Order: sequence, then C-alpha cells, then structure tokens
Amino acid sequence: MKNWKSSTLILAVLVLMSNALAAYAQSTQQPPNSAQSSPKSVEDAIDRVGTRAPLPASVINACAAAIDELKASRTLLDALDAENASLKSRLETEKRTTAILTELNETRKSETDALRKAIEAKTETIAARDTVIATQDKLIDALKTKKPSPWRRLGDILIGAAVIAVLK
Repeated sequence: MKNWKSSTLILAVLVLMSNALAAYAQSTQQPPNSAQSSPKSVEDAIDRVGTRAPLPASVINACAAAIDELKASRTLLDALDAENASLKSRLETEKRTTAILTELNETRKSETDALRKAIEAKTETIAARDTVIATQDKLIDALKTKKPSPWRRLGDILIGAAVIAVLK
C-alpha cells in the first residue's frame, strides 16, 4: 500500500506539472516568484492555471479524478492504519493470553504432581498402618494361645501368700 500511495501522489504531481507547463507555454506573463502566490492546494493550482489559460475539459476532469482518487486513497490508508493498529493490539492481547495460559498449564502440572505425591504418601501410610495392625493381631493371637497352666496359677497364689505372710 505504501507504493500505491506514492504512485498516486506521483501521478497527481505529473498531471499538475504537465498542466502548469502547458499553461505557462500559452501564457504571455511571467508568474511571480513570491511564496505568497504559490498554490496552497491542488485545487488552487488548477484554479490558477485555469485563470491564466483555458484548459481542456478532459484535463480538468483528469485532475479532478486524480484528486478524488487521492482523497479516497488517503481515506483508505487511514482505515488501513487503524486496522493495523487494531491488529497489533489484538496480537499483544493474544501474546499476553498465551503467556497466562502457559503459566496456568505449568501450575496445573505442578499441582497434579503434588497430588500424585500426596496419594503415594497416603498409600504408604495405609500400608504401614495395615502392617502394624497385622503385627498386633499376631501378638494378640500369641497371647491368647499362651494360657497359664493350673499348676502355675497355684504357684503364683502360693508365692503371693508367702509374701503377705512375710510382710506381716
């Protein structure tokens, strides 16, 4: 689009220059050299050229068409610049969104790893508790099977009686 802008501008300048040269060639007056008399716009230039020498309608129409095309291209260029700015803003937003989503993904991965470790620790704790319970069950079974014999009980009673008798 940059080439289009410069091409349109060059075309308009060439048309104006050729018209100015044609008008100058037909004119018998020398144009003044002051800066105040220089045209301020393309329309002023066409008006000045038109007052000095009559231009064919086709030249005036061509200049008018070039001016209209130049105005339209400037409008379109402004719209394209606005669209480019909008697209750049959207790109920046997308980059920020991508960065945030990447950070969220990493956070979720670390959270998942932490949950896996917690589950493994819970499983190990349950296994250790089951081992302790099994050991206690074996000890209870061993104590149940180890019943004292009646002679041993009688011996324990006699020892207790002897200790009481000695203490009195």
